[in-house]
Amino acid sequence: MATVDPRDSAPTPNGVPERERRQRRDQGRDHGTGGSALAGIRVVELADASGVYCGKLLGDMGADVIKVERPGGDPTRGLPPFINGRAGVRHGAFFLYMNTNKRGVVLDLDKSDDRKLFAALVADADLLIETTRPGELDGIGLGYTTLARANSGLVMTSITGFGQDGPRRDWTSSDLIASALGGAMHVTGYANDPPVRLAGSQTHVMASTYAAVASMIALHHAARTGEGQHVDLSIQDAVVSTTHICGIGKWLDDGMIARRSGPGLFASVPSGAYRCKDGLVYLMVNRPLHWKALAEWIREETGIEEVLDPMFEGPSSNRIPYRELLDVYIGDLAERFTVQEMYHEGQRRHIAFTPVSDIDDVVRDPQLEARRFFVDISHPEYDSLRMPGAPYRHARTPWRIARAAPSVGEHDDVILGPLRRAHAASTSPPVDAAADGTGRRASSATETPAPRGTRTSTTTDDAAIPPAHRAHGNPRALQHLRVVEFTSAMAGPWVGRFMAFAGAEVIRVESHARPDVVRLYVPPRAPELGTQPELSPWFTDWNAGKQFIALDLTNAGAIEIAKRLVGIADIVVENQTSGVMEKLGLGYETLRQVRPDLIMLSTSGFGDSGPCARYVTWGPNIEALSGLARLSGFSDRDATTTQYAYPDVVSALHGLFGVLCALRHRRATGEGQYINLSQYEATCAVLGPAFVEHLANGGTPAKVANGALDAAPHGCYRAAGDDEWCAIAIHTDADWARFATIVDTAWARETRFRTAGGRLANVRALDQLVETWTRSRTAHEAADTLQRAGIAAGAVQHVEDLMQRDPHLAARHLFEELPHLAKGTVMATGVPLGLTGTPGCSGRTGARVGEDNAYVFGQLLGMSTAEIDAAVSAGAIETPLTEREETSNE
Repeated sequence: MATVDPRDSAPTPNGVPERERRQRRDQGRDHGTGGSALAGIRVVELADASGVYCGKLLGDMGADVIKVERPGGDPTRGLPPFINGRAGVRHGAFFLYMNTNKRGVVLDLDKSDDRKLFAALVADADLLIETTRPGELDGIGLGYTTLARANSGLVMTSITGFGQDGPRRDWTSSDLIASALGGAMHVTGYANDPPVRLAGSQTHVMASTYAAVASMIALHHAARTGEGQHVDLSIQDAVVSTTHICGIGKWLDDGMIARRSGPGLFASVPSGAYRCKDGLVYLMVNRPLHWKALAEWIREETGIEEVLDPMFEGPSSNRIPYRELLDVYIGDLAERFTVQEMYHEGQRRHIAFTPVSDIDDVVRDPQLEARRFFVDISHPEYDSLRMPGAPYRHARTPWRIARAAPSVGEHDDVILGPLRRAHAASTSPPVDAAADGTGRRASSATETPAPRGTRTSTTTDDAAIPPAHRAHGNPRALQHLRVVEFTSAMAGPWVGRFMAFAGAEVIRVESHARPDVVRLYVPPRAPELGTQPELSPWFTDWNAGKQFIALDLTNAGAIEIAKRLVGIADIVVENQTSGVMEKLGLGYETLRQVRPDLIMLSTSGFGDSGPCARYVTWGPNIEALSGLARLSGFSDRDATTTQYAYPDVVSALHGLFGVLCALRHRRATGEGQYINLSQYEATCAVLGPAFVEHLANGGTPAKVANGALDAAPHGCYRAAGDDEWCAIAIHTDADWARFATIVDTAWARETRFRTAGGRLANVRALDQLVETWTRSRTAHEAADTLQRAGIAAGAVQHVEDLMQRDPHLAARHLFEELPHLAKGTVMATGVPLGLTGTPGCSGRTGARVGEDNAYVFGQLLGMSTAEIDAAVSAGAIETPLTEREETSNE
């Protein structure tokens, strides 16, 4: 039955009925991406370096993104490095990569007329992305409340260093400062080095990706109800969430503060970088069978019989006391092979070995070549530009680049021209002009939002939504969706965790015979208890709010039950090794027969094709393989990795964004689709500017660690106390003048430091002098002093700082208390999507394998008690284990 949009008959400020305005604006198409998932979505972007990737993600999936720049162009145009050394507004690798598929206009928001034009643009938009300081747009009459009066369905996503509220909301941030205050730097690098950030401004990339996910969820809600909302995305919150593996759950469980310790991981033994004849390989062993395969290979090649001792077997925690000894054994093995030999032979044995690649290795990787990952785009000033391609592959609505980054004001005439002409003729400019010079919008296929309360999903009735799927009594944005997971570890489950937080019913399929690695948890304070499958803090972080069933998918009866479940679901998420779902009889082509409009996300290390498609990887393997470990860190370090499996976060958030794009397409067309995500490719995508530079200029991108190519001082400086550090980022001469006044020493007044060029030329001496100041005070004292003067600074915080000493995180309630079926309650890092209109809510955790069998099989599938009992007897359905049974199954 067709729905009626309550806005259809409402007049807009220029007197045109809403329905006619939408039809008129959607007739034109300038983006050239027919069939794109986000065709019909208009985005206005007013963003600096911290938010441009959000607009890129949306634009590359078909949204019409209008980039608003100041006169002379956005400052990000001047970020080095430059293509062919040509400094200028169109030659920066960062700008060229981060602004594909955007159209550009210039507005001076200090001028009244241009503010009116900006308001008219936003009045015709679905989404505004902005990164101004909190309160800045309100101060010029362009805040959310004002803009929403003219466009009630507007989603406004604000990406700021610390969010819109809290005691530090007005602090100055940067990638370096966010890395420090969010806990990332403390667990990245080597114990004897200063803390170090990742290459490529990854805190901004991740904040933008969180923002893209939140924006799509808010747009989904707006499409259903006509109600927009303000999304408040804090970069610090996003970084704390990104590093949650080292976060409060682990710390409260073992009392140990995670610290940087080189490429080896605190929770996985063995793991790390090992030297071969011609380079480094990365190894991570997380499963008992993988250890057995590695031990046997070591014995075969080296004759070391001791490596087969049973004391090394079982979960990774059993091997932690023997880390150094096992590293010796593995080193003896690795030195006998080249990197490629170790890589491929190890993978033949199902052991997660990958090269520690530099950026040129990545560009020449046969796996990426086979999947044609790198793409060439046309550009008016170059024959072509080559850059990373799709971070996800949609079968029906593929990612594509239709246009290069815009020149300054390139689309002023076609976008602003009609608005200016209308303004000249009337004091009330029309809000529907914008796109192709004819007053028509640049893309089509927009959907008509349903009025509040109208049900358009085929899955879940409003009345049937359990209380657990409502936040503070209010329905949540994804409450009408049902998701089925065939997942393990983090990269897959985290997709479902976010969807459950936003209201979806998420059902996870597990088996006692093949337990998830996160279930192999031995409590560090009580190892005598053995494996405790419900107690892992990471199980909570990745699975709170889900329903759990137990099926033995090697049993034909279980496969049929799984198909019945998919038949009443909207989305399937799986991260098994490529080919496993097809082998089980649960591949996409099979499942779409039972649910034709199914959306299915398959995520794996290498994707579903190519010579390495069935290779085994974990997040840290991808850090090494993608070039990130080589690009990051100090110049004398060959492999700098995180302790928080960064590519797992990258993959999960990109996968979720891809699902939300497919969901938008399904609402518009009724079509489902298959999405394939390679974690390798997604991680390369977040390093895009480095690849653009290398592919255009050759050579290896500069390894800057905590420094910057265009700013000094810019680094991490030792402070008073043990392993205490303060990050400082000074970008302008005005910043330096204020810093010099605070320091008040002779060296700070030296002529050689007065300009950015002088400071960069003398950066080593400058860094040493800055550290003489920071070492005389605590990191928090130094940061507080500098922030009061408007200088970007922050203490390098660890988990205890985040939980107990950061007043801002406390004020924003990032950490949440969750109900736990075994412990009563637990603390966990929240999901920082910033949805102010449809706030999410984390549900219960601590569920057993099969905890929700009765609900899912009985209530959802309508199986009778006799049917369920028969399936149990046949081995298709597995029943939850008692505590005694769990212990005996170790």
